Amino acid sequence: MPRKGTLLNSLARGRIRASFNKFNLFNLYKKGQVNFRNKNLYQQKWTAKQETRSYHGEHIREGRWQSMFQSKLDSVAQLDASLRGSAVQETPFLLQTYSVLEKRLDFALFRSMFASSIRQARQFIIHGNVYVNGTKVKHPGYTLKPGDMFNVKPEMVLKALGYKKPSLLEGLKIDKIQIASWNNYVDRAKKNPRLVWETKIKKWKELPDSDPEKQKFLSMLKEYRKNIETEELSEVKTCTPETILSKILEVQAQSNKELESLTENDFKSVVKRDGKLATKVFSCFQEFSKSGLIKNDEIKGKKATELKTLVSELMSPSADAKKDMTDSAKLSIRSGKKHLTEITKSYTTSVRDSYQLKKEDLNSDTLPYDEKWVESLSLHKPINPVELGENELKARRAINLPEQKHVYGRKNPNKPYFTPWKPRPFLAPFAILPHHIEVSFKTCHAVYLRDPVARPGHSEVISPYGLPVHQKAYMYYVRSGK
Repeated sequence: MPRKGTLLNSLARGRIRASFNKFNLFNLYKKGQVNFRNKNLYQQKWTAKQETRSYHGEHIREGRWQSMFQSKLDSVAQLDASLRGSAVQETPFLLQTYSVLEKRLDFALFRSMFASSIRQARQFIIHGNVYVNGTKVKHPGYTLKPGDMFNVKPEMVLKALGYKKPSLLEGLKIDKIQIASWNNYVDRAKKNPRLVWETKIKKWKELPDSDPEKQKFLSMLKEYRKNIETEELSEVKTCTPETILSKILEVQAQSNKELESLTENDFKSVVKRDGKLATKVFSCFQEFSKSGLIKNDEIKGKKATELKTLVSELMSPSADAKKDMTDSAKLSIRSGKKHLTEITKSYTTSVRDSYQLKKEDLNSDTLPYDEKWVESLSLHKPINPVELGENELKARRAINLPEQKHVYGRKNPNKPYFTPWKPRPFLAPFAILPHHIEVSFKTCHAVYLRDPVARPGHSEVISPYGLPVHQKAYMYYVRSGK
């Protein structure tokens, strides 16, 4: 029977455990050097044994551990043909004091980061969630041999290393705060959209590249650049003499003014990218008007798409139409076409230059201000967690935040872990992969390569304590004659 897990993460005792618990991290943070001052040799050995055993197999009873202890420690060292060992670091043999425990299945599970503590790894094994070489093993003390492959059910790994799943009421309370924060953001954006936009972009740019929000911003930037190139290509393709003539005729058709009262300013909408071309556009309009083929009454109120037939007749008159045309009309159409060719060439250049400026702005990793961005923002209806706390489906329908259409942490309420999954807090300081185990997190499999050994300047047994502490602990357990 293992020891009872009482006061494992006590802040008063300050013991360091083999656990990812946040209180254990605090104990590790505040832990100083083990104090051996003013103690005789036996007291030093006892203190070292007490400290190291709190981390290495604290759930194993002392008598059982002493029967497992091996005084012969494994190590390897490269042969030095020169017989000069001056440049070779000392091999920390005594850090191997607890290496025999690393062969146990529960320890291997914890070292592979398939469980958040040794005790949880033991629980996974007893409950039948662990397989060794394809066979279910229910013994936490099972000794692994080099080459053994073990795996854990992925659901259990996600639960062990994932964020704690909130209850329905807890999730709704968090959603209530999120909704209030969102509504406040929408109010500020409606009052001063440019300031909120610039603040948001500045905040995203200051984030580290590994941050999910920064990744989202970079993907938005990439998508915007792609859209800019698509828009440029589309606009250049539509920049043809026929299209420009259609727009000129549309201005005339949609205008309430008389034909003679139209001015250059009325035709600026045809060449939005370059207003200077409005003079040429107006001249082109006058030339086509002189031909007498444009009947104001016939085109009145029509749009560019409805004027395709007239545009075709003006650009490529039929043989019969040419016979009926006067010489002055032919000259006017010829002059109008010449103007159209010049306008098309100049306007295509203006379009490319305009998009080139946009691309240069994007090189500074920023998004240009969009005046319409705030139109898509809308206030969220407030919720009452107490009323919705009895019906999961009703609560799910009540949440309609931009990036969350479900109760906080309960996207899939049938899962035993936080959904969508995210790692538990304070996991990074414990993310130390062992040298003697090859781990695949994608499949939750691992291969026990060999027993951990010591090399010059390095030991494969992971421990928060240094060589002097392990030396005293080894001295406590070793017996004369062994």
